[in-house]
Formats: sequence, C-alpha cells, structure tokens
Amino acid sequence: MLKRLLRPTFVDLIFTALIAWLFVLRPKGWSLLLSDGDTGWHIRTGEWILKNRQVPLHDLFSFTRPGAEWFAWEWLSDILFAVLHATGGLPLLVFFCGFLLVGTSIIALRWMIWRGSSVLVAFPLLMLAVGGSTMHYLARPHLFTLLFLVLELWLLDAERRNPSRKIWLLVPLALLWTNLHGGWPALFVFLGIQIAARIVYRDPVWRKELLVALACAAATMVNPYGWHLHQHIFGFLQSNWIRDAVDEFQSPKFRAENLLQFEVLLILGIATAWGRAFRGFAGLTEAVSVWVWAHLALGAVRHAPIFIIAATPVIATELTYLLESFWQTAKRSSIRGIFRDLDSDLRPKFALNSAWAVLLPVLLCLLAPQELPSDFPEKSFPVVAANTLGARLQGQKILTSDQWGDYLIYRFWPATTVFMDGRSDFYGPELGREYLAMVNGSPAWRQHFAKHQINFVLLPRVSDLGGQLERDPDWQMIHSDLLSTAFVRRLPNRPNPDSARLFSPSRLMKAPPSSEGIRENR
Repeated sequence: MLKRLLRPTFVDLIFTALIAWLFVLRPKGWSLLLSDGDTGWHIRTGEWILKNRQVPLHDLFSFTRPGAEWFAWEWLSDILFAVLHATGGLPLLVFFCGFLLVGTSIIALRWMIWRGSSVLVAFPLLMLAVGGSTMHYLARPHLFTLLFLVLELWLLDAERRNPSRKIWLLVPLALLWTNLHGGWPALFVFLGIQIAARIVYRDPVWRKELLVALACAAATMVNPYGWHLHQHIFGFLQSNWIRDAVDEFQSPKFRAENLLQFEVLLILGIATAWGRAFRGFAGLTEAVSVWVWAHLALGAVRHAPIFIIAATPVIATELTYLLESFWQTAKRSSIRGIFRDLDSDLRPKFALNSAWAVLLPVLLCLLAPQELPSDFPEKSFPVVAANTLGARLQGQKILTSDQWGDYLIYRFWPATTVFMDGRSDFYGPELGREYLAMVNGSPAWRQHFAKHQINFVLLPRVSDLGGQLERDPDWQMIHSDLLSTAFVRRLPNRPNPDSARLFSPSRLMKAPPSSEGIRENR
C-alpha cells in the first residue's frame, strides 16, 4: 500500500500538466483565480466568524443596508478561506483553489474511464471541458459545487449499474454541500430525474432513492438559518431583477474561446443524448439530465459548467461506442488495431493516483518562474489607487463598482464600508437600480448621491459618471492612474489640499470602460 502511494502514476503527471497549462504557462497565470472580487469579502466574513464564534445574521460590509438581515450561506467556505489566508495569504488560497479545480477534472476523467470510455475519447473531451469551464475558474465557494457534482453523479451512476448502500453517501454530502455553497439544489435535480426515470421503467428501486432524497432534504436543514435559507435561495433564483441585471444570469455570448468550447460540447451533448435516451433506464436518466441542463445553461451562463459535467461522460460513452465499432474487427498490425491495443493498455493507467498528485504541483509552483499572486490583479482592480490613497479611502462613503467594492472590503474593512458589493442577493432590486443609475451617469445620479450622502467616488478611468464628475464644480479629482480615477466632494469654500499632490495629468491614459451590469455573487 505504501509503495503504491509513493509510486508516481500516469494520472499524477496529467494532474501536474493541467496545473501547468492552466496557471503556470498562461499569461494571467494564477491571477486568473482572482478575477472576481468576491474572494475578498469571503475571506473577511470567515475572519469575522472565527473571531466572534458565530455566523453573521446581519450585514457587515455596507453603509447602504447596515445591520439588515443577511444570509452568509457559504459560511463554511468562508472559514476555510480565512484559515488559508491567515496561514499563507492569497498565494496559499489561490493554490488550494486551483488544486481543487484541477482535482475535480481528474476525478471526472477517472469517472469517464470507469464508465468504459476510451482514453482516446475521454482525455480530449476532458481538455475541451476544462477549456469550456475556465469562465468559472475562480477562487470562490462555487468550486465545491463543481467537486460535489462530480461525486454525486458518479454515485448515481454506480447506483444505476449496481444498487447498493453507497447511495446513502449523498446524505452527508448534502449536509456539507449546503454549508459550503448555495449550489446544492442541483443535487435534487439530478436525483429527481433518476427517480422519475425509474418510475417510468417501473423499477422498484425508486422507493429507496426517494428515501435517500428525503434524507438529503432533511440534511440541508442543518444550517445556521434552517428552512429560511431555502426560502431565501429560491426567492433569489426566481427574482426577475436578478435575471435581468446580473451578468451570470444572462444567456451565454459565444464570442470568447472558452464559450466556443462550451458550444462544441453543447452540440455534442444534445446530439449524443438523443441516442443515449433509447438505451434503457440509465440512458434515459442521462439524456434527460443533459437536456435539462442544456436548457438552463442557454438561459444563464452560470449553469454552463454544470451542463459540461453532466454531458461530457455521456458524449464520451457514445463516441466510444462508435470508436469500438470502427476498430472491433481490425487486425492487430493495422493502424486501427494499434490504436485499439494502445487504448486497452492505457485504461488501467488511469485508475490510480499517488502522493505525487500533491507533491508534483507543489514542486512545480516552487520551481516555476511565475510567482503566486500576493494581491488581486492590477489590470482588473484598483490596486494602485488603494496603495496611493491609503487612509483616504477609510471611513468614506464610497461609490464604486460592486466588483471593486469587494476589493475595498478586502483591503480596508472594517474601517471602510461600501455602497454595494458582490452580494446581489442581499442588496435587492431597489438599491440595485439606484446603483446602476449612478455608475452609468443617469440624470438622477445627483439625487441618489444626496440620498446616500456619498462623498467619495472610485471609478474606472473611462466611465459616463466620471466624465460628469470631471465637469461638476462640486467634485474634485484627486487620483488617476491607468485603470481608475477617484473623486472627492469639495467642502464649501475650501479647496482640496491633496489634489495637486495626488493627481498628475501626465498619468492620464485610456483604460477599459466599465461594465454596465452587475456581476454574479459567490
């Protein structure tokens, strides 16, 4: 046993190669995982929980809804993020998240091989799946949903092939999932489809699986908020304003490379699911799962990774059927026969991992020239402004984007609170519309400023509101860099003594415009 754990395997090398491809050799590197600012407030929430030994019930981070009821539904992830950050800062947190994401992909690969898929089919599909999912490769709690989905679907697959007590492992998984991330309702979608398919085929095992589903439902009640958490999450998912305003609830725009890879998988998934649907109870379960999540993914891009996890094994299985029929009768000396034998030799090599699955990525990070990030990327977040203005950002009523609000929480909370951050489920439609009206420079921005007593603005260098503030005599620009610009409200009959020192016209350069929408939280 010890020898096996210490002997490097083929899968260990693939694991390390994926980490190198995703995070070491790419231009963005490990900073890719910090492309979303939510990581910042998750860290600070976890620190608050550890310090106060309780889960927050009220808002901690805003001056617009201070003390309002808040559901920190990823509280267990927040604690983990805080511990990782306290131990090794952002570098350790980023490495952990990258390791977990790639580990999830390796589990998915081993699941496909376990299903009988050809290595020559499964591995290219894995690369396509990883590429199509990179839109959600972020240091956020949703990475636990991706991991748990793969584990859930493998357990359900094993149950379809040979019913056993292992299906009851879904119950502790549901308990843990509920407290790590809000994506746990997906468990019941897949489990419900399997139960319905058994009923259609008059398979009595549906009774056991229904009991498992009820036990999982009971397990989800074990959280700091009880059934109120369910009420809150389902209300959030049904909100028309969220669907209209939050970026990740929008339909995918097939322009970026990763979404084109998702599009390829979407076409293959829908097509192969049709053939799969007529392969008995198991085939019908998998086909309906693919179709349901294809529909959801086309409605909201946030569901694309879930569709990819559900569809990739189905695609691999159906393509393997075609490949095996192609080379089944081939002679060993022929090209088809050589590839058939190569696939047969490779399959056992994908069945094991060793301790080197951890050691090799660590060695890669230590030896690689690209360092793990110690701060959020300067090209996306106001790092320069935060370093330059420093204490001037503390204690102010600051209007900034929800993305940058997350970063200010990470850098300056509790001295600084924000107008809005990434918790779109918390702020609601009324405040969200006011936020969009202000950052987009609508005619009512002055009234909203007066209502919320905003005295400090931090914006992308090119923005509609920034252009109006530059021309407004009541506001003074005090900072500008390649990415951001900062304004402070002038005091009556008193010039700003810091403006000449902090603002240099020579630093004005064009920067990317801001987004007009709101990001998704978590």
